[in-house]
Amino acid sequence: MRLLAAVDLGSSLEALVESARFLQGGLGVPAQVLHVVPSPYWEDLARRFPHLAPQVEELLRLARAEVEKALGATGLPVQVLRGFPAQVVAAEALKSKLVLLGRGGEVPLEALAKGGLARYLLHRGEVPVLLLPRALAGVRRIAVGLDESPASLAAFRVAEAWGRALGAEVLGLHLVSGHGGCCFPTYLDPGKLSVPEVLERAKAHLEALLKATGAVEVSWGEAEEDLLRLAEARGADLLVLGSKARSTWRHRLGRMVEVLVLRSPLPLLVVPEAAVW
Repeated sequence: MRLLAAVDLGSSLEALVESARFLQGGLGVPAQVLHVVPSPYWEDLARRFPHLAPQVEELLRLARAEVEKALGATGLPVQVLRGFPAQVVAAEALKSKLVLLGRGGEVPLEALAKGGLARYLLHRGEVPVLLLPRALAGVRRIAVGLDESPASLAAFRVAEAWGRALGAEVLGLHLVSGHGGCCFPTYLDPGKLSVPEVLERAKAHLEALLKATGAVEVSWGEAEEDLLRLAEARGADLLVLGSKARSTWRHRLGRMVEVLVLRSPLPLLVVPEAAVW
């Protein structure tokens, strides 16, 4: 198995390569760089106009050779394939332990446009995906967004494994909202407990559920950004979330993942519910 850094030739290339090198050393899993030359348009053109087929084939051959040469300078093994990028990366992901993707663009339209491949892989829910708005060159503290779901438990177990391998502290973070809000624990009685009691019992419940080797912190919060602010305030270098993909017929990722995939300034590791590290 490998760490698969799926790259284009844009601004995220260097950050992805640096992150792949760091994780290769820390996790003890070999990394490989993958680039897909988006060839379907040119191949369709050659079929439509057969007299162009030799020139098109030569152009694609030259493009592949130049990309292989450029990426070879990274010092990591390189694979350059032709095809529809999302489908090719998804197929190669099945042979991988982790997929690394760059995440660029701050305005919503640009972020959405550049998030197509990430969302495709996340909705497939077959392999953990690490989204990198910047290089990940060191990890001292890993924050995990917690609830009582199997997806959350899977994310916490992967975070624990990464923490042991990287020598990082693992901190579980759980939000609790008011009664009727999004995050009030279903296992507590809102009518009979004060806020401090809710927080205390939620913390005890999660620690017992997770058999946590790291710390668990429960905080009042209503929105996805509250979790992000809490992770940043605790000095997290990496945020980990569990994904519900493939666990329901709607293939929902979960609202926290849907929002923070686009907004997190922290490197974000999204772990499918069935993942084991």
